[in-house]
Amino acid sequence: AADNDFKNDRLSKLTYDRTLGETALPVVGIMRSHAAELLGAKDEKGLVDIEKSATQAETRPVGSVSAKAQLGVSLVKKQVDAYNVIGILEGNDPQLKNEAIIIGAHYDHLGHGGAGSLAANSADIHYGADDNASGTSAVLELARMFAKEKKNKRTLIFMAFGGEEEGLLGSKYYVNNPVWPHDKTIAMINLDMVGRLNENKLTIGGIGTASDWRGIVEGENLGFITGTPLAGGLRSVASTNGTAHGKVLRSGAAHRPPPPRFVLQLNEDGFGPSDHSSFYGKQIPVLFFFTGTHTDYHKPSDTFEKINYEGLTQITGYVGEIVKSVDRNSARLVYAVAKSSAPMGQVRMSVSLGTIPSYGDTTDGMVLDGVRENSPAAKAGLKAGDKVMKLAGKDVRNAMDYTYVLGSMKAGEEYQVEIIRGTERMTLKIIPAPAARRP
Repeated sequence: AADNDFKNDRLSKLTYDRTLGETALPVVGIMRSHAAELLGAKDEKGLVDIEKSATQAETRPVGSVSAKAQLGVSLVKKQVDAYNVIGILEGNDPQLKNEAIIIGAHYDHLGHGGAGSLAANSADIHYGADDNASGTSAVLELARMFAKEKKNKRTLIFMAFGGEEEGLLGSKYYVNNPVWPHDKTIAMINLDMVGRLNENKLTIGGIGTASDWRGIVEGENLGFITGTPLAGGLRSVASTNGTAHGKVLRSGAAHRPPPPRFVLQLNEDGFGPSDHSSFYGKQIPVLFFFTGTHTDYHKPSDTFEKINYEGLTQITGYVGEIVKSVDRNSARLVYAVAKSSAPMGQVRMSVSLGTIPSYGDTTDGMVLDGVRENSPAAKAGLKAGDKVMKLAGKDVRNAMDYTYVLGSMKAGEEYQVEIIRGTERMTLKIIPAPAARRP
């Protein structure tokens, strides 16, 4: 083909899509001028005609092309270390100190953006002030507060997770390599994007993962009207509205209770797109605090001056009071299977199985982090820890394969799913349900 027919000829830009699964087939991009030569097109117009023909419904294969091409691929896998940062504050009660409450937040963000960025073609630093410097600073302040008071009965474990943006990698690693036994971990509280409090609306997920959560959360919301019980740190940049150290100030002869501090939006589900999901998959009661998304989400414009510091201070103090409420009760929380919610964001699948895939598993099969109650997967007998090897007759190597197969399935039809459970390989029957959609 003539060079002047392809003046704007260039290779397609390839980007990392943040998917951890490995591809079964290598993909190589070539320039359009080389494609024209291989396909026998004389010029750009001839190549366009071939492309149009290939998209028609009645396309028929043609004979083999006479041209040959030799390809060489040099692929180097690069892995980097990421870290969880953990601090442990031992409890003071001789018996209860053997139980732990985990308070955590992820401290990673997007760096220069990449595939996770919602700012088109931006390579600028993505600061992540709300996502998730806000949650990280809250955990640090809670650690400072409890370490200063030294009144906690149970052991408190403060965690900053790495790799959350890559698929909850840090929290998944922890739950598979815990520093504290899961059966002695009575709760996990996660703070992710808590710096944009608006109209006092605070979303709390995981309410249904313990029978006592709702009473504790709503009770502390009624009894908490100060900015925070903290002595310093965040408090220095926020007003406490004339109240002091988390104590309820009553007024009037009838001692009317104060109005709720936050407008709570409560969600029962323990699964979700943040680190608490890893713990709920291990049957640990969880709470997830979140002030909502905004137009700066995953963009360079998520910067410190947009943080609602007073709101962040109030949320930090509120979480501290909830931790104290759980800690001072000699009876531990009772784990419960929560009602599931429709998934966040737009639903692209027409069917649902009710599985929670492990996006950190990359090769032979896809491990399930969990299974939703009363879902098709639960009715089929699938369990957390099962490794899916085949679905609907197709091999499943990772979450990418699983999603692809799921997209081809139809609600109400019966399929086979082949799994490995421990050392046993078994085949189960599953009937997909129509996918739920958010209103």
